[in-house]
Amino acid sequence: MCVRPRTGCVIPELTVRVARASNPRGTTAMAIRDHLNGLWSDEDFEEWYPRDGKPGLSPAQLATVSVLQFLLELSDRQAAESVRNRIDFKYAMGMELEDPGFHHSVLADFRERLAEEGRADKLLDLALEKIRAVGLVRERGLQRTDSTHVLAAVRDLTRLELVTEAMRATLEELARRAPHELVGLVTEDWGKRYGRAARLGKNPSKPKTRIKDTGEDVRLLLRYVHRYLPALRDGEQVQALRQIFVQNYFIDAQDRPKWREAEGAGLPPSAVAIVSPYDVSARYARRGETRWKGFLAHVTETCDPDAPSVITDVTTTKAAVHDTKALPGIMASLDQRNLLSKEHFVDGGYLSVALKQRVAREHGVGLVGPVRAKSTRQSRKGTVFHRDAFAIDWDAKEVSCPQDKVSRRWSTPPSLAPYINVEFSPDDCRQCPVKAACTRTDARKVTFLPRELYDIQSESRTEQQTQEWLSRYSLRAAIESTISEFVNGHGMRQCRYRSEEKAHVQHVLTAIAVNLERIAVHLLPTSARQPRNPTALQGFLDWQHIPRPRSWRVATHPAG
Repeated sequence: MCVRPRTGCVIPELTVRVARASNPRGTTAMAIRDHLNGLWSDEDFEEWYPRDGKPGLSPAQLATVSVLQFLLELSDRQAAESVRNRIDFKYAMGMELEDPGFHHSVLADFRERLAEEGRADKLLDLALEKIRAVGLVRERGLQRTDSTHVLAAVRDLTRLELVTEAMRATLEELARRAPHELVGLVTEDWGKRYGRAARLGKNPSKPKTRIKDTGEDVRLLLRYVHRYLPALRDGEQVQALRQIFVQNYFIDAQDRPKWREAEGAGLPPSAVAIVSPYDVSARYARRGETRWKGFLAHVTETCDPDAPSVITDVTTTKAAVHDTKALPGIMASLDQRNLLSKEHFVDGGYLSVALKQRVAREHGVGLVGPVRAKSTRQSRKGTVFHRDAFAIDWDAKEVSCPQDKVSRRWSTPPSLAPYINVEFSPDDCRQCPVKAACTRTDARKVTFLPRELYDIQSESRTEQQTQEWLSRYSLRAAIESTISEFVNGHGMRQCRYRSEEKAHVQHVLTAIAVNLERIAVHLLPTSARQPRNPTALQGFLDWQHIPRPRSWRVATHPAG
């Protein structure tokens, strides 16, 4: 299938006349065509399709429908029906009124293309260019970022259910691709164990027997595929079964599969452990009281006081990825779109002193957020011998304590996070009269950042105590309402599709839909507010010239 751009892309006259007559104030779908020139053209998608082949549907129209689908929370069938039946959809897509539209399965095929090679981000780039062209997004303004958890489109499984379901999914895959190869391998016992979805619960009957039989079955199937079905080794479910088997079983000295326990052979960390054979990219994570299996969505928006808030980036990561790991990628995406901000507001989860320095050096962006306070035992107890009570001589590489004793050792051990470790002499500390208020060991140790980072840390901690900084940082709080809009207004909490790439497509389409919903308020003409008709009592009071309050905000009770 190839793309052949439509000539002119002009809205048919009859479609315009009927849409204007039925929607005189316009709709969000109509604003896409009127003020944003349709957002996309077919030429923008030519590189996604081969040059030769049968002409296919317009990708610009499919992109528009996909965004409107998430704007109105429609299923694929409902979106296809809206294309056939809704006049404002036909207006936005430049279609004739008698155009029958397309089959709903086309939308799933289009999302498959969006999930490849970062094309979803390209779609957001094109939309932001049109929004910026009408003056609603500016460079070097103010922006803010926050994240929310997203649930994967998978069932919550116990470890035994996970292995059992992975075995069943692999047999399903082999039965589709080479059913004749399973003859003689699949027994009646296998039919009972894997003939339907695993529903064992947390307390299954005969758990040790089930664990032993399932482990032996998985190992037998993997050996059979490896030896006799080399063409099927790389199957998606076969690979998932192999990984799930390794993370839950180990082979003992007698060459038998044994169940992994946390105290013995150990379990893999949640950052790499598969939680479902149907979505191997989903991960388990916990933040405070929130526990989920899925992903994280990081939303970035503008927050200039005299302009609408526009979503400038959406980044999807695995659930176990820390926010500080996602922020450099967010900054790189904004830099590529020429939408870097002057100040970027984040919460403490995104911020570290080293990252603050890096973002300022590489992108010229000032990260605004709370630097973590001191967490040493001395600072928690409020004694005078916390870290700041020690005087640092950077040139001599020495530290003096409040009792004027000088450190004996200055070292910079290898670490992912740079820091300096200083130790005092045990002889000095043992004889110190205030040792109990300083340390519980033989000698005090002080750890701090290198000089440049230490200065940034000190300045940030001092600044964030001022009222001016607190007032400026209050801009970040409004991102919580944006997250609520994504989750409660557009269903982003639950993934519609499986895999991290398709979840990202959902998040990008949702972001574009939210942008259209917001800027439509500024683009569509506003009508004068009509006053409410007076009630019978209010009409009587006016007839008798008796004063009455014109607003519910006016107090009706006498003072005192």
